[in-house]
Amino acid sequence: MAARTIIIATRVELEPLNDMDLAALEEDDDSTVEELQALIESEKDDFISLEEYAKRRGISL
Repeated sequence: MAARTIIIATRVELEPLNDMDLAALEEDDDSTVEELQALIESEKDDFISLEEYAKRRGISL
């Protein structure tokens, strides 16, 4: 059986973005590659493969 989705579209009048809106979108991520690699290294024991995840959840791939 195929799933069906009903999409209701509405018209929304959008105002143009201003400088304050654009400034809010900027990310202040000062992480360096070394910091990110250290984080991954410290958390790597928590990562599992897709196959292991599926096995734990009883999902056949």
